[in-house]
Parts: sequence; structure tokens; C-alpha cells
Amino acid sequence: MGSLLVSVARADKLPFMNQSKIRIVAAPGERAFGEITLDNPTDQSKSMRLYLEDWYYLPGGEGAKEFLPAGSTPASACSWITFSPAEVTLPAFGKQRISYSVNIPSDAAGARFASLFFETAIGKGSLVDSGRSAGLDVNVRVATLFYVEVKGTVSRRAEVNNLNIQPSKDAKDGLDITLEFENTGNTDITTSGSFSLMNSDGIVSARGAFNNVYTFPGGKGSLLGTWKDEIPAGDYDLVITVDLGKALTDAGMGRGPVITKEASVTIGENNKIVQVGKLH
Repeated sequence: MGSLLVSVARADKLPFMNQSKIRIVAAPGERAFGEITLDNPTDQSKSMRLYLEDWYYLPGGEGAKEFLPAGSTPASACSWITFSPAEVTLPAFGKQRISYSVNIPSDAAGARFASLFFETAIGKGSLVDSGRSAGLDVNVRVATLFYVEVKGTVSRRAEVNNLNIQPSKDAKDGLDITLEFENTGNTDITTSGSFSLMNSDGIVSARGAFNNVYTFPGGKGSLLGTWKDEIPAGDYDLVITVDLGKALTDAGMGRGPVITKEASVTIGENNKIVQVGKLH
């Protein structure tokens, strides 16, 4: 197999767009409009081509993404989106506005997703194989992700189950609190969450945050929260809060539903878990 030798520009000298995510909420039959601005921070003109692809979150809920040709997935919004122009040449230190429209079919429901890619050549490379070499162009691309929700038809629901509390893997005297998360709604969910451990006097003895989980409908992930210090032996109430609307908050579009779960926990000496009650 040959090897690829590439000389490319630094990443901070590539054109960039002013929006990496666009979230749209529109009713069936409506059309939404907007603009994306491309910015060229270099002293050389850059030619770019634009095209749509599908995307989805990979299993595990960690936010990793897979991209596929337009129309490959049932949740594709590519056929709903038009944009102009499809090819641009950005002058040195110049800007370019890209206009887009999203047309919601009259019978649409739930949520759809798409990515608009901006691709440009950044240099030349050489493919070396068996002592021979061949020149080739090297292209890079960046994307704006579209999240399109059909107003009045979206349901943000999830299940949070299988509470597990164990000595921390990373902290000598701490605890790891884990739960399983499943998106049972019909749109994407990005979570944020927290836990509080309260003693019999109602005083919080430990609190912390869970990692974010990123899912499409049907997706699953794990919530992990860690307390790094020793907790006095005793009986506690564990209160868990999971916000299903982090993506809406980040987009400045309000808040989503919140799940609150509780369980009783008995802790012995040296943070030994004596008993964990049923999550309810």
C-alpha cells in the first residue's frame, strides 16, 4: 500500500462559517429562511463547493457523528433544504453569504437532520507507491448541521434506568454514579444532568454533574457522575436530575422537559456501598 505525503495550510488559515449548528422549528407546510456567512481569513482567494449530506450520532451517546450521502437515512432533511450559491470564490479576507430555505412538507412530523458541507482545496499531496509518486489535490471540508423540528409534532422523552454506584475508578476515596439513558422520543436529545446526595438532616453531602449524552431517536448512552471525596457513613437520599432540553437552551429556544429520579443509599465506612434502593 502506498503512503500519502501532504503539505497543507494551518487549520486557523482555512475559511470558516459563522454557524456550525442551525436549529429550525416550523409548522407543517411552512418555509424557513436564513443565511450563513463564510469568512476567508487568508490573503489568498479560496474556491469552495457546497453540498448536502445526511448525518447521525454514532452509538454510545458521546457525540461522534457519521456522514452519509443525501437521502440515505429515514431522518434525512436534505430534500427539504435548498441553498444558493452552490459554488463560491472567496476573495482574500473576504466574506460570502449563503442563503438557504427549509420547506416543511404539509404531512411532516417529528424531526429531520442534514449537514451542509463547505469543501475547499488546501494544498497538494503526493501518493508514493513502489518508488513511484503521483500528484493529487487535497481537499478539506467543514459542515453546518441542520436540526429541523416540525412544530407541534415533536416529543422529547427518555428513560433513565439501571442506577449503579461503585467506588470511583479515578478518585481514591470517591464514588462513581452511573445510569443508562435511552431516547424514546422522536427528535434529537442532548442531555445535561446533576446529582445530589442528601443526609437525614436534608444537608447535601455530595453533588456533581453528569457527562452530556447526544442521541437521535432510539439512541442510548451512559450517564456518569463522580464524587471525589469520602462520604460519612449513613443513610442518604440520592436525587438525580436530567435535562432533556440542553440543545434548545444552547440555541436560545427555551427549555425542554426535565426528568427527576430518587433513590435511597446506605453508605458504610470508607465509602463502601451497603445498599442502593430502587430508582423512582
